[in-house]
Amino acid sequence: MKYVAIVNNFKIYQNDYKAELYQLLKENNIEEPTKQLKETAINNLIDACLLKDESQKCDICIDESSVHFQFQEIQSRYGSHEDFIKDLADSNISVDKLLENIGNGLRIKEYIKREFLDSVNIKPERIRDFYDTHKEKLQYPERARICHILISNRDPHAFDKLEEVSKKLYENEDFCDIANDYSECPSAKKSGDLGFIKRGDLVEELENVIFSLNKDQVAGPIPTDFGFHFVKLIEKEEKRIPPYDEIKDSLRKQLEKITGELELLKCIRKLRSKAQIEILYDQL
Repeated sequence: MKYVAIVNNFKIYQNDYKAELYQLLKENNIEEPTKQLKETAINNLIDACLLKDESQKCDICIDESSVHFQFQEIQSRYGSHEDFIKDLADSNISVDKLLENIGNGLRIKEYIKREFLDSVNIKPERIRDFYDTHKEKLQYPERARICHILISNRDPHAFDKLEEVSKKLYENEDFCDIANDYSECPSAKKSGDLGFIKRGDLVEELENVIFSLNKDQVAGPIPTDFGFHFVKLIEKEEKRIPPYDEIKDSLRKQLEKITGELELLKCIRKLRSKAQIEILYDQL
């Protein structure tokens, strides 16, 4: 069987490489692999090989039920069992090999969690310093909570509906009831409540109107490529910098994650520097 790399006398076979490359092609939604994607595939396998060796030095036990649960989860993403088997064949991987890969992946994941993520301890003064030096980037954007009615321009009765909705709003009927009866937006199931939106979430011509409204004010019909819109402003939040006590816990989690990932990268570099790695580029 052909191999594409050797890591400390362990051979990475072409089938495993093709499976990894196939997965990357699917994730990136491209058909033909680029040179960069090929290098990413082989480097992912090399890193996994090195981390697998390290994880085996630790007392890490993987429950077989977890392996089979993930296997079933993967299989459930396919329309049928036949589609699943065909995809395995296309990626040059057997069921046994997939189960082995899942087990190794779970073991590596647990090793990373234990050694690099759970072990991080960020001191309060570092969190405070990060907050003080990044306040502008931590600023919450202006947000508006709205109720929304959409009359699709594809509806042959669109103009009749527009007239009916406009009349009901003029007569001060409840906006949410009208949304529930007339709106063709998925938010109709929630009586038109779109929740909070920020600039960039909707089309510009609609947002310009929304962010100019006052509380409880209604506007419409507003034409866009999707149809005609009516909106009611429920509440508005101005952009603001959250106080330290409000955000310190989420900042701590972010810093722990970043620190853990950096330590993991350092570990992989160190493992690579000590390892004997040979890549057969002509086989990629």
